[in-house]
Amino acid sequence: MTSPLSNPRLLGLTLWLAALVAFVAVSVETSRTRMADELEVTGRTLHRLISQRVAQHDAHLTSLIALSSGAEPAPPGAIRQVMESITRFYPRIAWLALVSLDPVAGSGGAAGAQGAASGAGGGAQGSDAGGSQPAGVSGQAGAEGSGASQPAGVGGAQGSQAEGDGAGGPVVVRDVVTVPPGGGVDLAPLAQQIAAQVRGKASIYPAGEGRYLLAKRASGTSHLAVVLLIDAAQLLVPEERPAWAHLELSLDGEVLVEQPAEPGLGLGVSWLAVPHFQKVIDGEGQRLLLSLDRALPLAALVPPERFLGFAAVAGILTLVLVFALGQRAAVRRSELAAREAEERLAVQERETRLAHASRVNAMGELASGIAHELTQPLTALLSRSQAALRLARADKPDMAMISGALDVNVREAKRAGEMLRRMRDYASNKAPERARQDLNAIVAEVVALTRTDLERRQVALVLELGEPAPHAVVDAIEMEQVLHNLIRNAAEATGAGGTVTVATRAVGREARLTVGDDGPGIAAEVLPKLFTPFFTTKADGMGLGLSLCASLVERVDGRIEAENVAPRGARFTISLPLAGER
Repeated sequence: MTSPLSNPRLLGLTLWLAALVAFVAVSVETSRTRMADELEVTGRTLHRLISQRVAQHDAHLTSLIALSSGAEPAPPGAIRQVMESITRFYPRIAWLALVSLDPVAGSGGAAGAQGAASGAGGGAQGSDAGGSQPAGVSGQAGAEGSGASQPAGVGGAQGSQAEGDGAGGPVVVRDVVTVPPGGGVDLAPLAQQIAAQVRGKASIYPAGEGRYLLAKRASGTSHLAVVLLIDAAQLLVPEERPAWAHLELSLDGEVLVEQPAEPGLGLGVSWLAVPHFQKVIDGEGQRLLLSLDRALPLAALVPPERFLGFAAVAGILTLVLVFALGQRAAVRRSELAAREAEERLAVQERETRLAHASRVNAMGELASGIAHELTQPLTALLSRSQAALRLARADKPDMAMISGALDVNVREAKRAGEMLRRMRDYASNKAPERARQDLNAIVAEVVALTRTDLERRQVALVLELGEPAPHAVVDAIEMEQVLHNLIRNAAEATGAGGTVTVATRAVGREARLTVGDDGPGIAAEVLPKLFTPFFTTKADGMGLGLSLCASLVERVDGRIEAENVAPRGARFTISLPLAGER
């Protein structure tokens, strides 16, 4: 299994991406929590402000009721002034009305007549500016009833009828004081509900267009009631409303105010629940529902500048980490390469010792042939020396014959010396030295060593040497050992009367050296195991010869292969990089 540290760049990229994902996750969670908390705080603040303003409405109702129906009722003019002051300081109160819920004694026509009479009487009394009007009704009502100011839905002396009042009979809604005059809404449809209210308790009624009515009846037996028309949108001033929130103010399921968030803040993500705030404004009879929703834009959850800053810092740290890991990996690779080089050197030393032992062992096997080879030059030296000695002792020495005999001695001595040199070099234990070598010359050296052995085995040797001779960078002694081992194996495989063929040639960028025989070939099950150490098919073999050959060839970047050839026999091919093509 590959260690993650083996690829610091991939590891660094993975860590950087993981850090960004973690940052996004933490940023989203913290931003969502912060925005939800901010929504909660803002919602509670708005709830408190609206609650205070709603409480002011009830205070206005209570004050106007007390002013108009107390023990000493204020004149209508004073009540109007108070109402005008209220509308001036509280613009959200769009209309105020002091009305009288007069019971109707008879039918609708009788009620109208009674209203007319009452209006006329009131008008007479109203002309006396200094006179007192009971319950603050008579004078102003008379003036308004005569046509100066008509109540909403009520014309002069005519009254509006509604089914039932507080006692169960019909009532007439009659405007006493309205501010501004002629404004407001028609209260006739609400007459029965207002008359049925508990005295001293405010009730709320939708009025459409984002407004609602707040009504309160006077206590005791008074027929008076105060009605406020409130613009719900003005319960909040623009500076108080958060631009990022979608705000709704509703009454009994009817939306009075809906203010969406500013569009420039971005769309919220769809994979997170939107923070929501909802709370009832439980004023005196004014049960309004405040709702706030906040979208979660991606730019707010993960601020781009913070993300880019973190990405840059994380990238720098990742680069530092990658550099450190790269240095550490380089050190480890160097240490590993050093260990591998030491191991290869140790293996090569063992192989070199094994190769030397193998060559020494081969020299023992070739001893009889080498002795025979040395016998010939030594015998020639002896006979020629004896002849030259006899010629030298003659009365008249023949210097020409003596010189010829000495020339032959020199040639035979060089021949013997060359044979001894080959033996010494082949059996030497010196360190391998790679150099540019002529493969044909290497074949000639091995043939000189093995000729006698092949003749003894009655095996013919055929040479097919390429011209020009291929060259390769090898150690000559090691390559001679490989070639000698292959020739000996081929001679053993083909037996007496067989033929061993040695060939050299250049193929493309490779130098090829082949050793073939016309023996029975190699069994199919044996071929894959030929170069495995300690595998042998010989009764007295150790299984190290061919594995050592493969090691020596691979040491010089070559390869060795074995195959069967038709019609019979086997062939071993050594492929080496041509000198100058490495």
